[in-house]
Amino acid sequence: MPTAMPNPPKEAPDKVLHYLESLPEWSQKLCKKLRQIILSTDPEIKEEWKWGPHYSCYGMVCGWGAFQKHVKFTFFNGSGMKDPKGLFNHCVDNEFSRSMKYTDVSELDETVLKTYIKESIAVNKKGFKRTVSDKTVVVPEELETALSKNKKAKTFFDGLTYGYKKELVEYFTMAKQEKTKAERLAKIVALCADGKTLNDKYKKPATT
Repeated sequence: MPTAMPNPPKEAPDKVLHYLESLPEWSQKLCKKLRQIILSTDPEIKEEWKWGPHYSCYGMVCGWGAFQKHVKFTFFNGSGMKDPKGLFNHCVDNEFSRSMKYTDVSELDETVLKTYIKESIAVNKKGFKRTVSDKTVVVPEELETALSKNKKAKTFFDGLTYGYKKELVEYFTMAKQEKTKAERLAKIVALCADGKTLNDKYKKPATT
């Protein structure tokens, strides 16, 4: 039987709360409700911060993020779920994840969402595998151009494994506003120039 995920970094809830406080009222209400639903579904669910609010239980379960006109709620193992209510309506062509797009808190059905979250946990317990058939990462032209201007960053990025490279590309492509895109481009180049990946600061140092 799979073992439960370790406790998240202590600062994770603080980061989530800070993020919530930065949101406009309409999306803040939506995200607060999603957070409440997730955390009340199963006592073993752990709240973490990766590229945003992220929840784990026997593996990755779900996460949410606010955009300019909608909030996206994603199940990271959605391809292994049944979706009996047909709620997956956003980014449904992803190899593993499935998302729901919301624009108002009134659209949330707590009972149904808890059923989905419980199914996601059950899928993890059965041993959901994120086996990638095609490990080609399509790098957006803007990111490729920015990296090419920094030889050290480009060399590091090109040498990354599929997972790390894909994570950086998704971090950039998830940005919708031009200002956010520019900020993320700069961050990615700086990280790669320093020989770091997106979540290095959360990794525990190796012990001897």
